[in-house]
Amino acid sequence: MAFERPDPGLEQAAACGDSRAMMRLARFFEDWNPEQSQRWFHDAAEVGESEAMYRLAELLTKGQADQARHWYRRAAEAGHLEAMYAMSRIGDNLEERGRWLRRAAHSGQVEAKLELGRALRDRSLPQEAERWLRAAAEDNGERWVEPLDLAATDAGLGPRHQACLDLVALLTAQGRFDEADQWRGRARRILRWETSVNRSFFTRSATGTVVVTAAVTTAVIPFVHALISKAAEDAYGQARALVQRMLRRSPSSPSETNNGATLLIADDPDAHITLCLWSDVTDEALRALASLDLDELTAQRPDRGRIRLVWNSATARWQIRGDHPDQ
Repeated sequence: MAFERPDPGLEQAAACGDSRAMMRLARFFEDWNPEQSQRWFHDAAEVGESEAMYRLAELLTKGQADQARHWYRRAAEAGHLEAMYAMSRIGDNLEERGRWLRRAAHSGQVEAKLELGRALRDRSLPQEAERWLRAAAEDNGERWVEPLDLAATDAGLGPRHQACLDLVALLTAQGRFDEADQWRGRARRILRWETSVNRSFFTRSATGTVVVTAAVTTAVIPFVHALISKAAEDAYGQARALVQRMLRRSPSSPSETNNGATLLIADDPDAHITLCLWSDVTDEALRALASLDLDELTAQRPDRGRIRLVWNSATARWQIRGDHPDQ
């Protein structure tokens, strides 16, 4: 069976070390080529993408538990909420699991808030328990997993609904019947909402299909010189305007509009320099780009062919690649 290939510009950027391009490729392949998907998640994880670390850990859970734990821990240490919650379940000991549970709850992970509230309730700490159960019940996030059947729905599968029901029980036990009734009504409203929504509505854009990239041939050196030759704020504005003009000249498609930033490949054939840039480029990246001496870069590698520049958000530096394997 023949499958659609990803955009060549995206593959080029990923091969040059662009972690966002790696993530797009990993998601592009995950439904029909798990090995390729895992490869790109691994490469993105290696350059510091916490979401890639988490997704890689998920893929490794069944067959390589130790490696999965390694990547869960690295993702959690990098601030990934779901990885923190995962570590609260698979940490090496009770102390570590409790530490990750509290960190996940304080960071806003709704299941962690619910679980911490229940743990405090079971330890006869009703005031602290109420605080975390309220935090879970009042969470305004859109993360919701559709129940498999009505019985599961009635049992309160959603964490916000479960937190409401737990609050009803906690407040009733304390004789706070009016408050308990208020939370019982809120639980009913949340349940109706959760059972009426279409799960696909809450699919994050991060897990969507790969965007169609815009491959544009232009001069890189004038682009960078435009940054250097003007005052800082004006230079950033000029750079953004140039990116937008390039994108307007490029073919557009609904997938570009619906899936966020577009990848721009700017190529200077005379200078043998390729610049991989996203349309939502940050001021930090532009500032760092303006400080690069591209003449010096090319002089350092007169016999090494093309130089590729890719922004590494994890290290906040431009990554410089050559054509050779050791680059």
